[in-house]
Amino acid sequence: MGRGRKVNLVASFSAYLSRLTFLLVILIVMGCTILPIRVAIVFTPTPFPSLTPTLTLSATPTSILFPTVTRFPSATPTFTPFPAPTRLPSVTPTSTPFPTVTPVPSPTFTATPSPQIKYVVIISLDGLRPDALEQANTPILDDLRTKGAYSAAAKSVLPSVTLVNHASMLGGMSPTKHGIYWNEDNPNLGLINGPTLFSVAHQAGLSTAMIVGKSKFRHLVLPDSVDIYDLAGYFDRQVVNHALKVIQAGLPNVLFIHLPNIDSTGHALGWMSPGQLLAIYEADSLVGEIVTALDEGHYLNQTLLIITADHGGNGLKHGSDSVEDTTVPWLAIGTGVPPRILKTHPVMYDTAATALYALKLPIPPEWDGRPILEIFEK
Repeated sequence: MGRGRKVNLVASFSAYLSRLTFLLVILIVMGCTILPIRVAIVFTPTPFPSLTPTLTLSATPTSILFPTVTRFPSATPTFTPFPAPTRLPSVTPTSTPFPTVTPVPSPTFTATPSPQIKYVVIISLDGLRPDALEQANTPILDDLRTKGAYSAAAKSVLPSVTLVNHASMLGGMSPTKHGIYWNEDNPNLGLINGPTLFSVAHQAGLSTAMIVGKSKFRHLVLPDSVDIYDLAGYFDRQVVNHALKVIQAGLPNVLFIHLPNIDSTGHALGWMSPGQLLAIYEADSLVGEIVTALDEGHYLNQTLLIITADHGGNGLKHGSDSVEDTTVPWLAIGTGVPPRILKTHPVMYDTAATALYALKLPIPPEWDGRPILEIFEK
């Protein structure tokens, strides 16, 4: 009886173990079948177009067969690569701030004496500081500086404002003599005290022209001294368009071209600001157009080209005796002018005297200006 009961207990225990084993097998099979459904797919970004998914299992410590996972939508996402962004150029005042363009070809000037100079062209870049040429993108002026006589230390007269200094530049005298002490267009204030570069040249039978971008320049026009006086507009582009027409129609013996934008941009945005550096870059290109027109008209071998400024500036203004306001560039290129850095520092009124000397005309004795003879020395 006791033996039979033990046998039954063993048999029952064996059956229990068999069922438990069977249940475990079923659970294992079910777990393996369910497991892929509960996998969380986490995409690790890789370069397009190849996407390699990384499979990550998330399970709690109390469950091995049924891990806790994060479910994602069953739909398969479609990935479309984004187009590469277009980057705008950055403007940095201390580096080349503007897009590089193909400069207008500038001609080759020779230091070998050529036929007598018959033409003088003066380009005034209103408000240009010489140190701005080292920061702005100026391929034309950079090239011309290697071919001419250059000073980065020419001086304005005082006050360092536009009309007063152009009166000295073109009148050969200091303000106390030429009498221009104002800086606005005011017909009631009269005209410059002569003689001027234009009146001397005109009396000698030479043709003269002024293409300007500010109306107050009419205070510098004496009667019977300027054949063409053209207030072309208030922007560099307008001035140069008119100047090109004058050159193409027949270059006057004395041509003065005034570009106003560098000064007006300085007053609006600040001297040495990115905006003013851009104005200098644009003026540089326009100077290239003028030089090309002279070249195409076969005038260069008989022309002295002077490129300078009336004053500098600091902040939003000028007019003081500071170095920033009174230091300007001065560049002479042309017949018989060897390339060099000038030891002489021209003063504003020396420009008119240099122009008359180049044209073999007498310099009025009352003038303060003296020709910069160093530009013709071999």
